Amino acid sequence: MNLAPGLREQPLGKVRVASEVVSTIAAMAALETPGVAAMCDPAGMSVPRLLRRQHGHRGVRLEMVGSAAIRVELCIAITPEASLPKLSEQLQQRVGDDIHKMLGLEVIEVNLRVAEMDAG
Repeated sequence: MNLAPGLREQPLGKVRVASEVVSTIAAMAALETPGVAAMCDPAGMSVPRLLRRQHGHRGVRLEMVGSAAIRVELCIAITPEASLPKLSEQLQQRVGDDIHKMLGLEVIEVNLRVAEMDAG
């Protein structure tokens, strides 16, 4: 849209995203990362496989930093063959990228808590 000099396009309103949506994006990114078996609740119990999608935000804690940045903490179960150094790097990158791509939020930290190992 071409505007007269000195004029700029104004937003039509505010966009608010529920924290459950941000948490679900983080959980989905985690579950798509090889080596992550499940999300866990903070007490360390894995979320039942049948409920992963419906309650995908379990196992994710968020902390807003200012108005456009976020800190994420994931509680996960890993597979026995997972290499934690490689997994953590891939997981942190994927979660940060997905949240930024979908919502425009800067992810300043993605902290991981490995609560259990899934034996299969």
